[in-house]
Amino acid sequence: MVPPHREFCPQCGTPTRTGLRERRQGERSPEELRRNRRNVLVIGAAMVAGFAIIGPFSLFGGDIDLGSGDGQRAPLVIEAEQIYAAFRDDAEAADERFDDREMVVSGEFLRIVPDSGGNPDLRFRTSNPGGPLGADLAPISHEAAARLRPGQRVTVNCQRMAGYGNAHWLQNCSIETPPEGSATPSASPSPSSATPAPTEGNSG
Repeated sequence: MVPPHREFCPQCGTPTRTGLRERRQGERSPEELRRNRRNVLVIGAAMVAGFAIIGPFSLFGGDIDLGSGDGQRAPLVIEAEQIYAAFRDDAEAADERFDDREMVVSGEFLRIVPDSGGNPDLRFRTSNPGGPLGADLAPISHEAAARLRPGQRVTVNCQRMAGYGNAHWLQNCSIETPPEGSATPSASPSPSSATPAPTEGNSG
Protein backbone atom coordinates (compact mmCIF):
# COMPACT_ATOMS: atom_id res chain seq x y z
CA MET A 1 0.00 0.00 0.00
CA VAL A 2 1.30 3.46 -0.97
CA PRO A 3 0.02 6.60 0.83
CA PRO A 4 -1.95 8.95 -1.47
CA HIS A 5 0.52 11.81 -1.17
CA ARG A 6 3.45 9.69 -2.36
CA GLU A 7 4.45 10.01 -6.03
CA PHE A 8 6.65 6.90 -5.90
CA CYS A 9 6.55 3.59 -4.13
CA PRO A 10 8.92 3.78 -1.11
CA GLN A 11 9.98 0.16 -1.73
CA CYS A 12 10.60 -0.15 -5.49
CA GLY A 13 10.48 3.51 -6.69
CA THR A 14 7.70 2.92 -9.25
CA PRO A 15 5.66 6.09 -10.04
CA THR A 16 2.14 5.89 -8.64
CA ARG A 17 0.53 7.71 -11.60
CA THR A 18 0.90 7.23 -15.36
CA GLY A 19 1.67 10.92 -15.95
CA LEU A 20 4.60 10.75 -13.55
CA ARG A 21 5.90 7.63 -15.26
CA GLU A 22 5.81 9.36 -18.68
CA ARG A 23 7.44 12.51 -17.29
CA ARG A 24 10.16 10.46 -15.65
CA GLN A 25 10.94 8.73 -18.92
CA GLY A 26 10.89 11.82 -21.19
CA GLU A 27 11.56 14.90 -19.04
CA ARG A 28 13.80 16.09 -16.25
CA SER A 29 12.45 17.40 -13.01
CA PRO A 30 13.08 21.05 -11.99
CA GLU A 31 15.42 19.79 -9.30
CA GLU A 32 17.46 17.87 -11.88
CA LEU A 33 17.68 20.95 -14.10
CA ARG A 34 18.86 23.12 -11.19
CA ARG A 35 21.43 20.52 -10.24
CA ASN A 36 22.74 20.31 -13.84
CA ARG A 37 23.02 24.09 -14.13
CA ARG A 38 24.97 24.20 -10.89
CA ASN A 39 27.36 21.51 -12.15
CA VAL A 40 27.93 23.39 -15.42
CA LEU A 41 28.79 26.59 -13.55
CA VAL A 42 31.22 24.79 -11.26
CA ILE A 43 32.96 23.08 -14.21
CA GLY A 44 33.18 26.36 -16.14
CA ALA A 45 34.71 28.19 -13.18
CA ALA A 46 37.27 25.39 -12.75
CA MET A 47 38.26 25.62 -16.44
CA VAL A 48 38.75 29.41 -16.25
CA ALA A 49 40.91 29.03 -13.15
CA GLY A 50 42.95 26.32 -14.88
CA PHE A 51 43.63 28.53 -17.91
CA ALA A 52 44.74 31.37 -15.63
CA ILE A 53 47.24 29.07 -13.92
CA ILE A 54 48.61 27.58 -17.17
CA GLY A 55 49.44 30.95 -18.70
CA PRO A 56 48.61 32.80 -21.92
CA PHE A 57 45.87 31.07 -23.85
CA SER A 58 44.17 31.94 -27.09
CA LEU A 59 40.72 30.49 -27.69
CA PHE A 60 40.76 31.03 -31.44
CA GLY A 61 43.79 29.18 -32.69
CA GLY A 62 46.53 31.35 -31.20
CA ASP A 63 49.69 30.23 -29.53
CA ILE A 64 49.52 28.42 -26.22
CA ASP A 65 52.58 28.97 -24.04
CA LEU A 66 53.00 26.02 -21.71
CA GLY A 67 56.65 26.79 -20.98
CA SER A 68 57.92 29.13 -18.32
CA GLY A 69 54.80 31.31 -18.49
CA ASP A 70 56.80 34.52 -18.95
CA GLY A 71 55.54 35.01 -22.52
CA GLN A 72 59.04 35.36 -23.98
CA ARG A 73 59.84 33.93 -27.39
CA ALA A 74 63.00 32.20 -28.45
CA PRO A 75 65.68 34.47 -29.97
CA LEU A 76 65.22 35.10 -33.68
CA VAL A 77 68.28 34.21 -35.79
CA ILE A 78 68.33 36.46 -38.84
CA GLU A 79 70.53 38.33 -41.33
CA ALA A 80 70.89 42.11 -41.23
CA GLU A 81 69.80 42.35 -44.87
CA GLN A 82 66.58 40.43 -44.03
CA ILE A 83 65.71 42.96 -41.32
CA TYR A 84 66.32 45.86 -43.71
CA ALA A 85 64.19 44.22 -46.42
CA ALA A 86 61.37 43.48 -43.96
CA PHE A 87 61.03 47.15 -42.95
CA ARG A 88 61.40 48.28 -46.56
CA ASP A 89 58.60 46.01 -47.79
CA ASP A 90 56.12 46.32 -44.90
CA ALA A 91 57.16 48.39 -41.90
CA GLU A 92 53.99 47.62 -39.94
CA ALA A 93 54.37 43.86 -40.33
CA ALA A 94 58.07 44.11 -39.46
CA ASP A 95 57.26 46.06 -36.31
CA GLU A 96 54.87 43.30 -35.23
CA ARG A 97 57.38 40.57 -36.06
CA PHE A 98 60.41 42.12 -34.32
CA ASP A 99 58.70 43.98 -31.46
CA ASP A 100 60.35 43.22 -28.10
CA ARG A 101 62.12 40.22 -29.63
CA GLU A 102 65.63 39.08 -28.77
CA MET A 103 67.55 38.62 -32.01
CA VAL A 104 70.83 37.10 -33.14
CA VAL A 105 71.83 39.16 -36.18
CA SER A 106 74.65 38.45 -38.63
CA GLY A 107 75.97 40.50 -41.53
CA GLU A 108 78.84 42.38 -43.08
CA PHE A 109 80.44 44.95 -40.79
CA LEU A 110 80.49 48.42 -42.38
CA ARG A 111 81.79 50.86 -39.79
CA ILE A 112 81.58 52.14 -36.22
CA VAL A 113 79.74 55.40 -35.55
CA PRO A 114 79.98 57.08 -32.12
CA ASP A 115 76.61 57.86 -30.56
CA SER A 116 75.72 61.08 -28.72
CA GLY A 117 77.55 59.80 -25.65
CA GLY A 118 80.67 58.87 -27.56
CA ASN A 119 79.99 55.13 -27.34
CA PRO A 120 80.55 52.98 -30.44
CA ASP A 121 77.53 51.95 -32.50
CA LEU A 122 77.93 49.25 -35.13
CA ARG A 123 76.63 49.53 -38.68
CA PHE A 124 75.74 46.53 -40.86
CA ARG A 125 75.93 46.88 -44.63
CA THR A 126 72.60 46.49 -46.46
CA SER A 127 71.57 46.58 -50.11
CA ASN A 128 70.86 50.30 -49.64
CA PRO A 129 74.19 52.16 -49.39
CA GLY A 130 72.46 55.01 -47.61
CA GLY A 131 70.51 52.82 -45.19
CA PRO A 132 72.80 50.65 -43.06
CA LEU A 133 71.33 48.78 -40.10
CA GLY A 134 72.52 50.21 -36.78
CA ALA A 135 73.20 48.35 -33.55
CA ASP A 136 73.74 49.97 -30.16
CA LEU A 137 76.58 48.07 -28.50
CA ALA A 138 76.61 47.14 -24.84
CA PRO A 139 79.73 48.30 -22.92
CA ILE A 140 81.01 44.70 -22.76
CA SER A 141 81.51 44.80 -26.56
CA HIS A 142 83.19 48.21 -26.95
CA GLU A 143 86.69 46.74 -26.96
CA ALA A 144 85.76 44.02 -29.47
CA ALA A 145 84.18 46.64 -31.76
CA ALA A 146 87.51 48.45 -32.03
CA ARG A 147 89.07 45.34 -33.58
CA LEU A 148 86.47 44.93 -36.34
CA ARG A 149 87.46 45.61 -39.94
CA PRO A 150 85.18 46.69 -42.81
CA GLY A 151 83.92 43.70 -44.77
CA GLN A 152 84.31 41.33 -41.83
CA ARG A 153 81.29 39.14 -41.07
CA VAL A 154 80.08 39.71 -37.54
CA THR A 155 77.26 38.39 -35.34
CA VAL A 156 75.60 40.30 -32.51
CA ASN A 157 73.06 39.23 -29.88
CA CYS A 158 70.55 42.05 -29.29
CA GLN A 159 67.78 42.40 -26.73
CA ARG A 160 65.27 44.26 -28.87
CA MET A 161 64.50 46.36 -31.93
CA ALA A 162 63.76 50.05 -31.54
CA GLY A 163 62.89 52.90 -33.88
CA TYR A 164 60.20 55.01 -35.45
CA GLY A 165 59.15 55.83 -39.00
CA ASN A 166 61.82 54.60 -41.38
CA ALA A 167 64.59 54.59 -38.76
CA HIS A 168 65.09 51.30 -36.92
CA TRP A 169 68.05 49.94 -35.01
CA LEU A 170 69.03 47.11 -32.67
CA GLN A 171 69.44 47.82 -28.97
CA ASN A 172 71.78 46.56 -26.26
CA CYS A 173 73.83 44.29 -28.51
CA SER A 174 76.84 42.20 -27.62
CA ILE A 175 79.32 40.96 -30.19
CA GLU A 176 79.53 37.18 -30.19
CA THR A 177 82.96 35.60 -30.19
CA PRO A 178 83.67 34.53 -33.80
CA PRO A 179 84.49 30.85 -34.40
CA GLU A 180 88.15 29.98 -34.43
CA GLY A 181 89.73 30.74 -37.78
CA SER A 182 86.90 33.04 -38.93
CA ALA A 183 88.62 36.29 -38.04
CA THR A 184 89.80 38.47 -40.88
CA PRO A 185 93.44 37.61 -41.56
CA SER A 186 95.94 40.38 -41.01
CA ALA A 187 97.48 41.91 -44.11
CA SER A 188 100.86 40.57 -45.18
CA PRO A 189 103.65 43.10 -45.11
CA SER A 190 104.35 44.66 -48.48
CA PRO A 191 107.64 43.89 -50.18
CA SER A 192 108.79 47.49 -49.79
CA SER A 193 108.26 47.45 -46.04
CA ALA A 194 109.73 44.02 -45.42
CA THR A 195 113.25 43.83 -44.10
CA PRO A 196 115.43 42.29 -46.82
CA ALA A 197 117.18 39.08 -45.92
CA PRO A 198 120.93 39.46 -45.65
CA THR A 199 122.73 38.41 -48.81
CA GLU A 200 125.48 35.94 -48.41
CA GLY A 201 128.81 37.63 -48.81
CA ASN A 202 127.34 41.15 -48.35
CA SER A 203 129.75 43.07 -46.19
CA GLY A 204 127.60 46.16 -46.05
